[in-house]
Amino acid sequence: MLKSMDEKTEKRSVSREETSLNVKFAVTEVGGRDATRVEAKGSIVDISEQGFGMITTYPLQKGHAITIRDRENEKMPGYGLVKWTEKAGSAYRAGLYHRFPVNL
Repeated sequence: MLKSMDEKTEKRSVSREETSLNVKFAVTEVGGRDATRVEAKGSIVDISEQGFGMITTYPLQKGHAITIRDRENEKMPGYGLVKWTEKAGSAYRAGLYHRFPVNL
């Protein structure tokens, strides 16, 4: 069952700041003995020192680890671990965990 944004907000120990950062990212998908690295695009829509929200057309799943490519902004984290996802029309909204000193 998908959680409402209010429920997700209540679980955060650090508030997030709204932003709009277009990013390219890589996801490594592991299936059995094989691993595939996929490149995709998305937009970071909110960020804090402990996590960020992303919208993408790539079907991210809980547990996926992503690596941000071509970091052009000091606010961008270098990686993220997908903690939750939900379908939003033709895109996906995901909440990712990271530990990164963000200059908000």
